Amino acid sequence: MGYFTNKTVYITGAASGIGFETAKQLIKQGSNLVLFDVQSLDKAVSALQAMNKNDASIATYKLDVTDAEMTTKQMATAADTLAPDILMHFVGITGPWTFDDMSQEQFERVMTINLFGTRNVLAAIRPFLSRGKQVMVTASMASFTGSYGYSSYSASKFAIWGMMQSISFEWKPLGIDITVFAPPPIDTPLTQAEVGVMAEAGVGMKKLAGELKIEDAVKSMLKGVEKREFLVVPGVMANLIRLQLRFFPVSWVNWIGNKTVAWSMKK
Repeated sequence: MGYFTNKTVYITGAASGIGFETAKQLIKQGSNLVLFDVQSLDKAVSALQAMNKNDASIATYKLDVTDAEMTTKQMATAADTLAPDILMHFVGITGPWTFDDMSQEQFERVMTINLFGTRNVLAAIRPFLSRGKQVMVTASMASFTGSYGYSSYSASKFAIWGMMQSISFEWKPLGIDITVFAPPPIDTPLTQAEVGVMAEAGVGMKKLAGELKIEDAVKSMLKGVEKREFLVVPGVMANLIRLQLRFFPVSWVNWIGNKTVAWSMKK
């Protein structure tokens, strides 16, 4: 019996990437899973059922987080059958374009999915959260520091960080705990989609934070949720950068970033 055994965990973005890896690790611990994704969840469910040694419940729902009405309806339908103990929100996209190369539509799409999608999910789940319940929202190291080619992505993640800290002040007194998961780059379909799109300078800056294996990143996140920690930053390099941002002047941080960009452009 572990912390997540018999708990009902709602997972958005569960068809692939970090959401799917989280579902895999939780099903082994005997969690009841309620999975949401705009993509088909058939393959994910088949894989999870093969690991389901504890006969846990697995339910699936189609969900486009940018549609507030749909999100409200799907969360309510799911909660009527199985109320959530923990929400884990993973839906998001990157925006690996320089500001000069990016259209207004591209910028707005990143903000709509990452920021407004997160808001829609939180608003939809809120009626079913009471004392002792938990929410985990995925942010990024880009919530704390900008990076070459990430103006839209960083804008969305900075906003999520501010939104979640503010909501935590409101919900913590009610006994609802929030965890913000802020990982460095992880090898997922999301980051793979950046290959050949993001400029070398952007790739160089991302390498500063190191890249984590998806299994290790999820293990760190689950430990943080179990301890009800507000912020989880996995990885040694990511934590060093986080400390640097706290204790060094921004001029020093920008100097390192500018040197990295200059070095990448010479390659």
